Parts: sequence; C-alpha cells; structure tokens
Amino acid sequence: MILIRSMTVFAGLLLSAAVTAGEVPPMSVVVAESEHFEAVGRIMPEGMSWYVDRAESNAPVLNAELELEVGGSSVKAHFRPERGDYWVADEKWLQPLRRPGEYAVALTLVAGGDSDLLSGDLHVQAPEEGMSAALAWQPAGWLALALGAGGLLVWRLRRRTQGGAQ
Repeated sequence: MILIRSMTVFAGLLLSAAVTAGEVPPMSVVVAESEHFEAVGRIMPEGMSWYVDRAESNAPVLNAELELEVGGSSVKAHFRPERGDYWVADEKWLQPLRRPGEYAVALTLVAGGDSDLLSGDLHVQAPEEGMSAALAWQPAGWLALALGAGGLLVWRLRRRTQGGAQ
C-alpha cells in the first residue's frame, strides 16, 4: 500500500512538473524604468498589457496617459480600471513586435501633474527556443500519467478485493 501511494505521489509530482514546463510558452516582456516610474509590459496573443507604478513606493499609477513608441511608430494605451493595467490592442502596431528580435521601447507617461519618459528593451524569442524545453518534458509527462493511472487502478482493485472479502 505504501508503494502504491509513493508511486502515485511521485507520478503526480512528475506530471505537475511536466505540465508546468509544457504550459509556459516563451514570454515577451519589457521592463521600462525612470527615476520616478517603473512599467512592465507583456505581449499576449490578444494584445499588449502594461502595469505602471511609482518607483519609490510601488504604488500603482492608475488612469494616466501612456503612449508607446517602437521604431518611429507610436500608439496610445488605454487604461482598464477593472484590471488596473494599460492595454494596446492595435494589431497593426503589435505585428512587428511579434517577430523574434530585440526592440527599443519608449514610453511617454503623464500622470496628473507628473510626466516622464521611460525606456526599455523588448526581447521576443523564437518559438523554437522555448519549445525545446517543453518537448523534453513530454516523455516524463506521459510516464507520470501512466504511473498515476496504474497506481490508481491497483488501489481501486485492492479496495474492491478487500471490500468483497469482508
């Protein structure tokens, strides 16, 4: 019984590690900083999300004006109060940023009476770079699934056999 439980726990750990490794695609993130503000942007399939805070206190900067510029092309990000972030959904502006490479990003932020320029570098990885680690975990994931299913089957059969004997 201890062996079966150990196998199930081990299989669960392997499976969770494999799923975690397989679910995390390469993430394109940019951190832009100035003396007064910090901003973190992330490209997602639907658009680009930005979180902005004050450097000295980490207090979020809400409902400000945020404009982004990459390669001479600029776009305004709109504030989403339900999420507390700034959102860019302009696919024409985002399309070049989805290609692998490094991009210098300039931000113009106007928050109340404060305004600042921030800059950062966006590094976009090719899908193959991130996928190799996920593919390496696939056999471990299948092994973990098989061990877990086998352990569960043996446990249920033993319970059924013990229940029928009583």
